[in-house]
Amino acid sequence: MSRDNYLKFNELKIKLVGFLTKFVGRGISILAYIFPFIEISYYFGAKVFLSVESSTLQYLYTNYISKVSGFYEANSYLVFIVMVAIFMVCSRGTVKLSRFVRFNIIQAILINILCSCVGSIFTLLPLWLRESVLGLIIATGFYLGVIILILYASLLIFYGLYPSIPVVSEAARLQVFRGYIDEE
Repeated sequence: MSRDNYLKFNELKIKLVGFLTKFVGRGISILAYIFPFIEISYYFGAKVFLSVESSTLQYLYTNYISKVSGFYEANSYLVFIVMVAIFMVCSRGTVKLSRFVRFNIIQAILINILCSCVGSIFTLLPLWLRESVLGLIIATGFYLGVIILILYASLLIFYGLYPSIPVVSEAARLQVFRGYIDEE
């Protein structure tokens, strides 16, 4: 192999590794949004999907989403421990991940915490309010809002951009920055 071919091969290899690193980082960042999806589906999924007359949506919920929610319900402490461990690793920077990946993972976990708070508050509402049309509107609105937020964040992450969500993004930035201060 001539020197020129060797240099071209190494240059191609470096570009491929860079592409794979970006691809994996973006994939991990998008995958982190499974936490808020599971949380929101656990609290509001049954109410939203089973109250509509669409058999397709009911089938989707019954065969897929309810199974994920059921796993979460059965193993909620395990999921919580894993989520806290991931948050600590990303917040402190103990695993060498890019700022982009750490920011998005922390942001997804913070959104999960917000979903958990709203879901807990919703379950504390009086039964007559939760089971009324107003309760259905609140549950559907919050569920769709979080799904749209997840899709928005995932699309921006796919393009390599930082999703900007009021309050949550700033909190995530502070956590990532704190990790770099802790390293020094």
